[in-house]
Order: sequence, then C-alpha cells, then structure tokens
Amino acid sequence: MVAKTVAEAVFEEFCNSNSIPCEKIVEGPDATPDYRVSIKGQFVVVEVKQIDEDDNFNSNGGVSTRTVGSHIRKKIHDTRRRKQLKSASSEGTPTILLVYNNLDPLRLFGTEPHDFVSAMYGELTVVLNPKANKIEDSFHGRNSSFRENRNTSFSAVGRLHKTNSVPTVHLYENIFAKNPLNFSSLPKCFEVTRIALED
Repeated sequence: MVAKTVAEAVFEEFCNSNSIPCEKIVEGPDATPDYRVSIKGQFVVVEVKQIDEDDNFNSNGGVSTRTVGSHIRKKIHDTRRRKQLKSASSEGTPTILLVYNNLDPLRLFGTEPHDFVSAMYGELTVVLNPKANKIEDSFHGRNSSFRENRNTSFSAVGRLHKTNSVPTVHLYENIFAKNPLNFSSLPKCFEVTRIALED
C-alpha cells in the first residue's frame, strides 16, 4: 500500500472536518484521479498534488525568486495529471486540481492568488503610455494554461492550505470548463474566486 502524501492527509482532514463525503479512488492500470467527493449532492473528482522542491527557494530566510505562476502551471501541464482528470471529465463529472505547498513553511512561495490566476489565464500585462506617464490598459497575456479549446477538463484549480491546524481550500474557477462546478451550491468551507476576464 502506498503511503499518503502530506497533501492527501490534509485534504482528507479538510473533508472530515467539514463533513464532506470523500472516497479515495483505487489506482488501476489507467490514470485515475485521487478522490471522489460528494458536495451537496454533486459528485466531483479531485486530484491532490504538492510542491516539494524548488532550487530557487531559500529555506534559510534569504531571498527567493520565482516566475509568477510557474509552480501551478507545471502542475496543470503535467501530462499524467491531465489524463487523470480528463477521463473523469469525459463522463460529465466536474474536476478539481488542488495544489498543496509542502515546500514553504508559510505555504506561500508559488501558491499565492496571483500565481493561480497567472498560471490559468496568463501573465498580467500592462500597457504604459510614456507620454502621459500612466497605465492605459492591463490584461492577462502570454503563458495561459486555459482557453476555450485547451484544458477544458479542469473545472477549477485550487490551493489546499493548512494554517493554525485548520485545513482550507480556495478554488479558482476555470471559465472554459466543459463541466463547471455549481459554485452557488458549494458550502462555505470552500473559498472561491470567480473569474471575469475582459476582452
């Protein structure tokens, strides 16, 4: 039997503490997601992954550098992971990818809100007017993981976090999802960021 990851243990604790029915999916020869949960009558499959290492992270309190969204983008683009969620999505089931930061004791390096939005919808880009010395426009540009015809099997990507012994989940909506989550029916234990992108 394979030992649970830290992320899986935290997710199970989140489900148990919020009375969310949660079933570990038995691994077979084909790629399968980690969990099947029932959220107010809606079945959802959940893949739980963690960030364990990054050569740019300084655990001694020194300066750490990273590209915004790179950790989350890497988890989204992992081929096996996409297959795991795609199989469930093809059956009409909403899917969630949760990322747990097991690298940073503060659980922030690479998993802040702007990391999720940038990884999903592209890097924040600003248009400067040097003559007026002001920003004229801003938009999410290159390196987007989600589009109308790309990664539609993800209903949401989220941050699994534990602070003060309390596990939390914050979900970021995939507006291009083939099987959207019913966000209005989610219990209050789920923090949610709905996305509205301007053209």
